[in-house]
Amino acid sequence: MTWKSKSKPTTRLFVAALGAGALLVAAGCSGNTGTLTLGGDDGAGTGDPGSGTGGDGAGPACTDTGLAYRGFADTDLNAGRGDGAIGADRGRLKPFSALSGEYSRVIGAVPASLTGTGATFGQPPARFYQEPASSAVSLYTAFSVAFDGCLTTTAGDAKYAAAPTAETATAECSAWSRKFWSRAASPDDLKACVDAATVQTAKEPDARRRWAYTCAGVLTSAGFLTY
Repeated sequence: MTWKSKSKPTTRLFVAALGAGALLVAAGCSGNTGTLTLGGDDGAGTGDPGSGTGGDGAGPACTDTGLAYRGFADTDLNAGRGDGAIGADRGRLKPFSALSGEYSRVIGAVPASLTGTGATFGQPPARFYQEPASSAVSLYTAFSVAFDGCLTTTAGDAKYAAAPTAETATAECSAWSRKFWSRAASPDDLKACVDAATVQTAKEPDARRRWAYTCAGVLTSAGFLTY
């Protein structure tokens, strides 16, 4: 695997860094351990969406199938309509219109390279909506934008002046995943992120760029790009 010190990351770098991310797990309510694990509350009153406990039954139960709607002649408008699985619509890509606010929320600024990339991310015409779809081009662009933003972030903090170690990488990867994904990283997520910081970027002589590459990998995962 080759890492090059250029302003834009290579395709190989992009593919490798994606290993630091993981697919977002769907969640909503309590009482269904192992399937719905990442709702707004873990059901135990801790308010921690990343506990992964699935709730202890104290939170809201997943029993409400929706309101009954009546039409003319008291017709049941829900008749014949199948019930969708709870959480089945999670993991959808965030629309381009949301990305500016999302990048600003997690890294404090909107990367300059995001400007003009609306077509790449499937931005629909004014007053229209279409479901965003992922592609190799949009993912590579997302990594480039993330690297741009992360490089600005790592440039201003003294802790990124030293090359990543297993200890410092574990701490930063844990903090980034919690901040970027709104959940804690799984052991596999954490291992991939630390490996990116300490091994895959080892040939990069600039410590701040090594941190930025690792940060961009976490920021390009489904944990951030989907909801």
